[in-house]
Amino acid sequence: MSGRAAAVAAAVAAVAAAGAAADTAAQSRVRRSIDGPVTRESIVRSLAVVPDAGTRDAPAEVSVMLSIGFDFDSARLTAASMRDLDRVAEALADRRMVGVPVTLEGHTDATGDARYNLALSQRRADAVVDYLVGRGIARGRLRPVGYGEDRLLPAHAPDDDRQRRVEIVRTF
Repeated sequence: MSGRAAAVAAAVAAVAAAGAAADTAAQSRVRRSIDGPVTRESIVRSLAVVPDAGTRDAPAEVSVMLSIGFDFDSARLTAASMRDLDRVAEALADRRMVGVPVTLEGHTDATGDARYNLALSQRRADAVVDYLVGRGIARGRLRPVGYGEDRLLPAHAPDDDRQRRVEIVRTF
């Protein structure tokens, strides 16, 4: 095998390993939905729990799924979503969460072009981070990631509105 072919094979293997690691992390994630109004306490209770590392089935991540609305085909937050994100900012500023880094994952449904959805989900995750920074949360604690339609919720149809979501993820 030539040096170039070996380098390509190594790169493909690295990408596959990263994908497997991401799949493993997603599988060992505890997803929580907030039923009812989004409050500072409901978010803190969902994210501040630290699993017992000695437990074999301890999750690697805990996430809170939020239905963050945006204007159609844009990254502009709706007024209702801004109110929910105000509660998220309060939760992240809570003494139990101070200094805890989180990932803000943007997801779309499977309607439309996959590349377009990936870019849109990243713009939306970035918009959520910008909003939280504007509410006093340090940008260094927030990592925006857009997944587009790559991580659909298996319990719902690919074009279901519930696929369009933002997840707040704490990794242990």
